[in-house]
Amino acid sequence: MYTHDPREHIRGIHQILVSDKKRIGFLFGAGSSFATGLPTAFIPAIEKMTETIVTEVEAHSPEFAAAIKEIQTETEALKVSFNIETLLSSIEAKRAVIGAGNLNGLDSVGFTDLAALVKTRVVKLVSVHETLVAEDRKKLAHARLANWIQKARRRFPAEIFTTNYDYLFEIALEGSGIPYFDGFSGSFEPFFCPEAVEDVQSYPHLVKLWKMHGSLGWTYRDSDKAVIRQQSASEVLIYPSHLKYNTSKKQPYVGLIDRLCAFLQQDDAVLFTCGYSFGDEHINERIVTSLRRGANSHVIAMYYDETCADDNMRMYGLADVNNNVRKLATYETGGKMSVYGLRHAVIGGKFGEWRLRDEPKTTESIRVSQYFDEDAATPSDEAGERKGDERWMGTGRFLLPDFRKLTDFLNDLSSSEGPASTLQPT
Repeated sequence: MYTHDPREHIRGIHQILVSDKKRIGFLFGAGSSFATGLPTAFIPAIEKMTETIVTEVEAHSPEFAAAIKEIQTETEALKVSFNIETLLSSIEAKRAVIGAGNLNGLDSVGFTDLAALVKTRVVKLVSVHETLVAEDRKKLAHARLANWIQKARRRFPAEIFTTNYDYLFEIALEGSGIPYFDGFSGSFEPFFCPEAVEDVQSYPHLVKLWKMHGSLGWTYRDSDKAVIRQQSASEVLIYPSHLKYNTSKKQPYVGLIDRLCAFLQQDDAVLFTCGYSFGDEHINERIVTSLRRGANSHVIAMYYDETCADDNMRMYGLADVNNNVRKLATYETGGKMSVYGLRHAVIGGKFGEWRLRDEPKTTESIRVSQYFDEDAATPSDEAGERKGDERWMGTGRFLLPDFRKLTDFLNDLSSSEGPASTLQPT
């Protein structure tokens, strides 16, 4: 089997991060809102979110409970996973065609009320900022990312793209006193300004924060249908349903997805992803197209690909030859996309297992344990263990697909006196 040495590729990441010529961007998905570093403040993954919201909505009324059960049966009969996204997709689709009729025991008004209730519960679950005190905010993994951004001296400020609705990145940037631009202009009722997003050189020294699927607090102003931001608003302009792909063709989403494409088509642009499962096809398509057009841009995906089977056996997505992310990196991006999974990686279009080429030395400037958890040595004599006669394998678990580990790693590299500044080639 082909292997990839994590030490070699960490060295490459270090060179990217310290190079003043590179334009650094991040694309963060739901995993970054789950792995916050605070056990009491996180947004559940889609399975747990679905379970929580369905339980609450079913308790609201027998009619809603019956409708949801029927929708679940219909969804699973089509061999489609039932979750909050497919539930909302079904509700919105039925509401659009029902007319004066009746489906799943509900009329048009019933589906409207059910959709509103589900969306309200989504907002409640993503509003984790309401429970954070000042000390909690400093402990967020997002705060460690902000610390790296603050200390890094770069010609081009970082750009953060996120599909999340919550305020965690805003809290982290503002907590570190980092000026940033998010596409809005104004003070009383800040409004989205697509022209400023297109011409980011108007704000050349500011970090950029692009909320690609909308955010808490975004709402429409009825008078002119402008997108404005209000702290008191409990809106999210794109909810997790199939309709987000239609909605995302409108402003402000067209401007934000175009900004992602423009970023990737710049010379020396590197986009790191973490917590993003590549489940949004409209984003994936634009990434692939932009990489093909860019001269020397690259995507490095930190891909948390572990799942548990019914027998609690751990499964790794990249190990499956039919995995969509593996296909993207192997066939569709011309080697311009590297995927770093937990046990495997696709680098330069080649799939392989993570394996250290030789045993780590205590004198290494970046400790392997910061980014790689080695498997325990195995006995060289299969008949039984013999102390001091173990066989070193070099395999292990790559840690950086976990958002918390990635931000720890970046934070360690942010100090000019830290290990990153003394990295030496081997």
